[in-house]
Amino acid sequence: MNHAQSPIRWLAPMLGVVFVALYLLTLTEVHTYDALSYILDVDRKPWPELFHPHHLLYGPLGALIRSLVSAFGWQGSAAIWLQAANALAGAGGVALLFLLCRALTGASVASLAATLSVGLSYAYWYYAVEVEVYTLAAVALMVSLWLLATMARSPTWPTAGWLGLAQGIAVLGHQTNVLLTIPALVTIGLAANDQRSRFQLATAYLLPLAAVVGGAYLWVAFGVSGMRSWAEVWVWLTGYARTGFWGGSIDGAKLARLGKGWSETLAPVGGSIIGIVALVLLVTGWRGLLRLPRPLLAGLLSWLIGYGLFFLWWEPDNIEFWIASLPPLAVLLSAALASHPLDRLRAGLSGYIGLAPALALLAINLPAIGERGDAGRDLQRRIAAALVAASQPGDLIIVPDGILELYLPHYWKHDTVYGLNQAMVASAGDWSAACALLRQRIDTALASGYAVLLADEAQRPAPAPPDQPPTPAERFGLTAETVAACYAPAQPMLRPLELPPNLPSYQMIPRANELARASGWDFRAGHWGWRTVGVVSEAVTAAGWQLTPALDPALISPPLLFSLAEVTAIELRLMATTGARDAQLFFLDPSGQASEERSLRFTLTSTDAMTTYRLELAELAKQFDLVGGLRFDPVGAGDGGIVVVESIRLVGWRTAPDE
Repeated sequence: MNHAQSPIRWLAPMLGVVFVALYLLTLTEVHTYDALSYILDVDRKPWPELFHPHHLLYGPLGALIRSLVSAFGWQGSAAIWLQAANALAGAGGVALLFLLCRALTGASVASLAATLSVGLSYAYWYYAVEVEVYTLAAVALMVSLWLLATMARSPTWPTAGWLGLAQGIAVLGHQTNVLLTIPALVTIGLAANDQRSRFQLATAYLLPLAAVVGGAYLWVAFGVSGMRSWAEVWVWLTGYARTGFWGGSIDGAKLARLGKGWSETLAPVGGSIIGIVALVLLVTGWRGLLRLPRPLLAGLLSWLIGYGLFFLWWEPDNIEFWIASLPPLAVLLSAALASHPLDRLRAGLSGYIGLAPALALLAINLPAIGERGDAGRDLQRRIAAALVAASQPGDLIIVPDGILELYLPHYWKHDTVYGLNQAMVASAGDWSAACALLRQRIDTALASGYAVLLADEAQRPAPAPPDQPPTPAERFGLTAETVAACYAPAQPMLRPLELPPNLPSYQMIPRANELARASGWDFRAGHWGWRTVGVVSEAVTAAGWQLTPALDPALISPPLLFSLAEVTAIELRLMATTGARDAQLFFLDPSGQASEERSLRFTLTSTDAMTTYRLELAELAKQFDLVGGLRFDPVGAGDGGIVVVESIRLVGWRTAPDE
């Protein structure tokens, strides 16, 4: 007995130390979309804004970690500390799972084999080195599993209460862990001696569960978030479920995705083979399963069935969701290995054979985790770096839906990033409103003098490959042609953007200052960020920007900054059918203000043909220097006629264009 128990004295803490080191040494530098969203939220938002309905606890926990490290002088992103917390939790979960398996089976090697298969599985390992909710939730599930095993052998009110409390924390870690209620009630129902005991134990379990979960959600909904009705709470709780992105009928495609998901949960390469080996060991050791307490065995099986059916329906190929099924599988595998027929050949042989899958997982997943987390191999980071190099702060970058919209704010603090998914979410799925938002973003950037960088794939989203989930555009029922039509007004203004080889194609609408120093503004292509005041109607036509002037009409440029000493003249090409011919051009000061002394008056010729007007600037340059923008008043007041402005450009630059 002493020999059998001796490994517990050192093996569990040793596992914790080894896995802490392993996870900390393999912390990923390439984050998932959800991880970056969470990091940005924790870094930028106050804690009352960090409550997500699907993982209520994780946001405040991140805020607490951020506060602690900030108190010790840390001034950067909290990302590394959030990862470290996950690594510590993951390693603690491995040690706890070994102790549980060892307590249930009495077999150290079999328990070690089963535990290592979890700790070295790709899904558990990767989410222990990432900033995600699933590792912490899994540790809460392991504590719940320990209490479930205790209930199966000795059902008492205190144990039932602790089980409800532990599961409550798991639910706050991730909402789907409410599914654990099924195996908990199954175990309680089979472990209790009579109907009255079942009711009492179930009550002792459900009350703390309801108090923790219900209390937390009510406090956040009506207290922190200030919701005023149950309808608001329901919308908040079920937002994901109502998008239509997940769920749907269970068909052959979903079953195929289930196989893919489970294979990659174990390993990205060869996971299916390792899974089959483990399954064979599990099935052939079925007698060991029967040695588990019957209530616990029923609870474990109902756990796997409940979680399995739900995630088969919800999103079967997402490996993060299958982490919750690894602890009960580890218990079953350790029980099978502990009483395997192979042990008839030699004592403990099955346990050592069970180590083979774990060693295979280590050999496959160690390089896989390293490659996945290597920033030098991250294509999205290369794209983001190239876009930052080609842009300036404030420039709008419209990216394809995906992680790029978070890379730029997180790694380069470039926040003016937008995309289709953001627009659709902001408009509650209304494509007309979303398209208006996209156009408004472009117009606002140009009117502010900034450039617009637009990905070709954002304009025409490519369909998802057959073996991949649908793209956001497909989920919203949008075709590439529909999305492209939204960007049609900007198309004539776009110019190819030179990026390094082997990167996706982007186009660019240049900044106002660059256009001023280059070809100027050809209004046959678009507004270029100019705006009008004092007009009855306006439209961009093949001839130019057609205006019907009212009182004091004007075209106002985006903000500019140049010196009149740098330029010789300004040319305006336009035609007018108005009777009024009194035109005036203002050179706004750096604060954007117009004044009479900073203007030139001229008279339009009496013709309705397109005419070029060249205004020399030498005399004006003697009076002032810096110009902050242009304002062109084609006539003093409208009289029913139209004005068509084809182009405005500054000519005779004496310095090279700004880069």
